[in-house]
Amino acid sequence: MERAKHSVPGLASHQISDDGKPIKDIGTFFSAIKPVILFISIVLVYMLIISMGAYIGHEKLLMVLKEPEGPIETTVASVLGLLAFILGFTFSLTWTRFANRNRMVIAHAKAIGVCYMRAGLITEKQKIQTRKYLYEYAAILLDIQSGYDTERLLARVDELHRQIWKLTESLAAEEIDSELRSLFTSSVNDMISIALERKIVTLFIRVPNAIWRTLLVLAAIGMLAFGYQAGIFGISRLFQLLILPFAFALVIVLISELNSHEPQRRFKVTKRPLREMLEMMERNGQSFDN
Repeated sequence: MERAKHSVPGLASHQISDDGKPIKDIGTFFSAIKPVILFISIVLVYMLIISMGAYIGHEKLLMVLKEPEGPIETTVASVLGLLAFILGFTFSLTWTRFANRNRMVIAHAKAIGVCYMRAGLITEKQKIQTRKYLYEYAAILLDIQSGYDTERLLARVDELHRQIWKLTESLAAEEIDSELRSLFTSSVNDMISIALERKIVTLFIRVPNAIWRTLLVLAAIGMLAFGYQAGIFGISRLFQLLILPFAFALVIVLISELNSHEPQRRFKVTKRPLREMLEMMERNGQSFDN
């Protein structure tokens, strides 16, 4: 099969709500930015916020408006602790999604393999056509993971589902053992169900905007308070002020990478199960020509 050389924007690059309307997704916006640029931008923005807090605190220090240390330290520690909790929760959410995507690739490849093998239980005509479709199907799934013309290939996947199901329906008119027919039908059902689940998780499930907003606002409050505390206590060392925005930016970039499904990102879903499935089919003499 000739592979497309360029990816095009489409279903894979937008988050869609349940009513079919596109959502302005913060996670997708972050994922569209190169990790290095995103990291530097976050550091600069939150360094500016810390500087504002330090300036306000320093002005109070110059005015000799001494404030009790206890309440300030407690407030800063509480806000930063809450920020750490939300960061940990968000990272756990994105890592679980990424792990589930890998798990579903394995389950999908397994379902395709079972369907391919059980096609040997049905009549010769349906067997040959089904295995041809399944070979193309597995090859297309690999191309989708590589970012080749995603929207067009997703449409072809849906078409292959319909074609394979039509072949399954045609078995009702064939003289074939009902248990064998049931086994094959079950494998087709499983394969299509896993494909739908995988598509939903990959394209439409993201870190909600509400969590992103909470993270960004809470980080701004925490760093403003941290800067204010630094100004009040006369902390002027740049290294001490850089630690917090650097750490926050690193975690945000990591979450953004995990939250993305684009093939260009550092965290990529495994292709090995599908490749091994294609190799198994080829060893069985399968190709696009037969």
